[in-house]
Amino acid sequence: MPTLTYKCPSCAAPLIYEGREQVLQCNSCGNSFPVETVRQVSEIEQQDQQGSQTSWDMQDKPFTPEEMERTKTYSCSSCGAELLTDDTTVATNCAFCGSPSIIPAQFTPGTRPDIIIPFLVKKQEAEDKFHGYFRGKKLLPNLFLQGRNQIDEIRQLYVPYWLFTCEADANMTYNATRVSTMRSGQYMVTTTQHFLVRRAGTLAFRDLPIDASDQVDNDITETLEPYDTASAIDFVPETLSGAMANRANVSPEACKQRADQRISNTTENLFRRTVSGYNSVTTRSANIRIDDGTSVPVLFPIWLITTSRESKTYTFAINGQTGELTTNIPYSKGKFLGWIVGVAAGVTAAGFVAATVLRSMGVI
Repeated sequence: MPTLTYKCPSCAAPLIYEGREQVLQCNSCGNSFPVETVRQVSEIEQQDQQGSQTSWDMQDKPFTPEEMERTKTYSCSSCGAELLTDDTTVATNCAFCGSPSIIPAQFTPGTRPDIIIPFLVKKQEAEDKFHGYFRGKKLLPNLFLQGRNQIDEIRQLYVPYWLFTCEADANMTYNATRVSTMRSGQYMVTTTQHFLVRRAGTLAFRDLPIDASDQVDNDITETLEPYDTASAIDFVPETLSGAMANRANVSPEACKQRADQRISNTTENLFRRTVSGYNSVTTRSANIRIDDGTSVPVLFPIWLITTSRESKTYTFAINGQTGELTTNIPYSKGKFLGWIVGVAAGVTAAGFVAATVLRSMGVI
């Protein structure tokens, strides 16, 4: 399977796409080039190489059908190494020479992204955010607070999403109560009023992101939101240079079901917030109709960092556009309970002191 590697026209070193300037940057000689210029140079070089290729009759053992479903092979266009990858990888780095490689053939019909949000957070910035996370986190387990935490692996990854745009019509009914208490002679009289509250309206959703890959947990990807989709640019293969990327492997239908669920939950929550001024509110009925909308495939930038402690691997994910960070590192239950007890003891002690002062003043 052929790959694309973009080389510097000046020194032939690999080029990396620079999201902030939207150019292809050479880290070897420091030159930068517009995408269109590099594309033209690459096409000329490919034409020059045609006719110089030799055909060999090689006898090799083919992959089994089961292996072919999970594994793809490609040749590095820089060093010629034959490499293996899974069937969702569309951009990676050669394990032998380190050159960034793009595999356009991995984009199956319907999976090519329309737009892409380039990386604005650089690698050093991502590493600094990782190390800075541990500062002041007193409730973390002690094993993360002893010495400097090491990065096992850091990956610059483009994750496929679908952006959903639609409208949701809602007709909501709530049971609500309002309670009042008043004194009548020697008695306290409590009156409870019951209300039937109705709400109806339309909500517009624009560019709702739904993760289209099973490579990263949905809980992690949703925590990294939001992304500024207004700053997205049209996708061209050159924008993947220097990063890893997977194509969408979750069906649009499955993504639509998740989008429907998020839209319904958001609609219910927003309408519920409009019902105020009552002592209690419960949903009596919820009728939400999601109109047909549009969905657009897109690639979002994420830095994935892994670190290990006591044979366990922990993941950090950083939004490559905004720098938002999330992780699956748990807090120490023992420290958290100790903190709760300390707060409760402080509140109790403060209440005792306040009560003593008030008694001395004759207030209570």
